[in-house]
Amino acid sequence: MKTLILFLDAISSTDFNEKNCPFLWNLARNGAYGSTEIIPSCYHTEYSMLSGCLPLKHNTWTWFYLKKNSSFSKIKYILPLLKLLEKLKLKKIARNMADVYINLFRLFSGKTRFLKSYRIPFELIGDFEIAVDKSYVDHNPLPVPTLFDVFREKGIRYAAMDYPTISNNKGTFFYFGKSDFKQLRKVNKLLRKNSVVYAHIWELDAIEHKYGLHSKEALEHIKKLDNRIKEIISSCKEKIRVIIFSDHGGCNVKKTRNILPSIKDYSEKYFIGSTDAQIWLKEPSKKDELKKILKKEGYLIYDEENIGKELKIPYKRDFVGDMMIAVKPEEQLYPDFFRDTGKVASMHGYTEKMPELNGIFIANGFDLKTRKIKDMKLYDIMPTILNAMKIKIPEVCDGKPRVK
Repeated sequence: MKTLILFLDAISSTDFNEKNCPFLWNLARNGAYGSTEIIPSCYHTEYSMLSGCLPLKHNTWTWFYLKKNSSFSKIKYILPLLKLLEKLKLKKIARNMADVYINLFRLFSGKTRFLKSYRIPFELIGDFEIAVDKSYVDHNPLPVPTLFDVFREKGIRYAAMDYPTISNNKGTFFYFGKSDFKQLRKVNKLLRKNSVVYAHIWELDAIEHKYGLHSKEALEHIKKLDNRIKEIISSCKEKIRVIIFSDHGGCNVKKTRNILPSIKDYSEKYFIGSTDAQIWLKEPSKKDELKKILKKEGYLIYDEENIGKELKIPYKRDFVGDMMIAVKPEEQLYPDFFRDTGKVASMHGYTEKMPELNGIFIANGFDLKTRKIKDMKLYDIMPTILNAMKIKIPEVCDGKPRVK
């Protein structure tokens, strides 16, 4: 029997209905279904989803952290050229050159997790490093086992794709074809050779950022995905079990905040994301003074006193900073280190919750008594998949199986 596992990035539970995705809706009605509550941290949630562990156990929750002699620090060798290209108004060429240079260095260092430099200022980029060395589909990327590590241990033949990496029982490789529908064509081929196929389908996330949650463009893409998934499952000659889940929804942006004027005089280093910022202070003695200013301005503040309890993130200064500042749902930070423009329709990655941010989980084709899944968190996904497949759940998991 084949098992297909699809991670459909950014499908909100509020967009999941019979009108928008009739085939997936039917799978849910004839299987087990529920919404998934977000993990209150901002990035790399896939590492928690596919390990069943909160960031307290693996510290993988942000894209970048402060580190001397990082792979990004090697950019100093081409920095004069990059700055010249910027002066010549060739910013896109400069960024592409920086990204290729940095990620080739990471590749030759044996790493399989790659990120762009986005809009991190070139004079600051050498102070930061990507927070994890391996893609989560790679072999043993964390100090805890992932879903794919368990498959290998049990001798289950699998293929797992998250662009640009594809992993199987033998190793981790690279592939081309980033678009959703190119990946889904590859899924069809992989199902012929493997017992389990996993793929991360991601384009809806970018569409919702640009056009908004519930937008015509987003709903059209959901419908196209629905049709293509129907074709794949219908064409499978063997009986097939299906798991489909999303990591988050989104909420439409109503307010833009510029945090830089508030923090620049206090900061030795800072990293500004789209919904949060990490600050390393010049003078730690002025921390309470800055916290008072930021609280008055309406920001949420996390540090060694509350980040473990509230966000389930370990306090490590090189990752969190002296403090991490977050905005509330429906707000964004701009300018930030990721974008050229603050014109964005929707956002996610908040530390506070709201229904539109919830994702979905579907299990179909398994011998399950459960129909309506309740109280599901993102870190319950791996234990729930393993329980549905009747595979023992690692004791280290924080998550619980939500189906029987």
